[in-house]
Amino acid sequence: MNLNQLKVFHVTAKAQSFTRAAEAMFLTQPGISKHIKELEEYYGTRLFDRLGRKIVLTQAGEILYEKTEIIFNTIDQVKVEIDELQGLNRGILNIGASITIGIYILPEVLGRFKSMHPKIDVRLEIALNRQIAEMLLDNSIDFGFLGAPLHDDRLIATPFFQDELVLIVPGNHEWAQREKIDPPDLMSCPFIFSGRGSGTRAVIEERLGSIGITLKDTMEFGHTEAVKKAVEAGLGVSIVSSATVSREQRLGALKTLNLSGVNLQRTLYFAHRKEKYLSNLDKTFLQFIVYYNF
Repeated sequence: MNLNQLKVFHVTAKAQSFTRAAEAMFLTQPGISKHIKELEEYYGTRLFDRLGRKIVLTQAGEILYEKTEIIFNTIDQVKVEIDELQGLNRGILNIGASITIGIYILPEVLGRFKSMHPKIDVRLEIALNRQIAEMLLDNSIDFGFLGAPLHDDRLIATPFFQDELVLIVPGNHEWAQREKIDPPDLMSCPFIFSGRGSGTRAVIEERLGSIGITLKDTMEFGHTEAVKKAVEAGLGVSIVSSATVSREQRLGALKTLNLSGVNLQRTLYFAHRKEKYLSNLDKTFLQFIVYYNF
């Protein structure tokens, strides 16, 4: 038994597939099977049950997986701590952001950080708010930028930006000449939502729900750009971050309006796992965000 065999087992257990494990480790599927068989011979028991194409851990496999998780987390931690000794001459910063933040706010911010630390590799994953939270919790990203608060004791979330949501209508819409719309008016026309799990959608539903407005005639588009295009095409109205519509406003394609009596300000958050070891690179990025002039 050796460390490489344990790594093959660990990746296979996590992937729940010999095929995906082979792709991840750049091995052949027979090579993965050989390593697993040798481990099973070493421990004298099956580690996986093969159920057709599906594999599941046996009780012995569960025990081994728990231990290999500790082993490889420790190895990764050693690498992080050693890299810290070498300053900021290399390193990878893995960041996740909800769609609005990742597309419309962070590029300029990360560009500035990269110009200050050109040898750091910055990787940005853009997804729904809910998905970014999941990535933080499974430790696949170092930091997450969120469009709605999370109530999870495993995370530290810090406010970093005050965002303003606005009602948008096509430039030629009957409401386009008005400055404000009463919330009940929203029930008289189709409303375009972003996808479930979106921070923007969570805020809209919470704020409208608090004043008794439940929208019935709705459509769902997974991405902010798709929402804007749908509104521009006359499919309905929507509420989006003001940061996302400056170009369309300038061109006259969309008009932004206020919603009477509804607070559409929201706080955007910067989060990381509470127990996460913060390397010198992590601390540098944290300080950069805290003092950045958004």
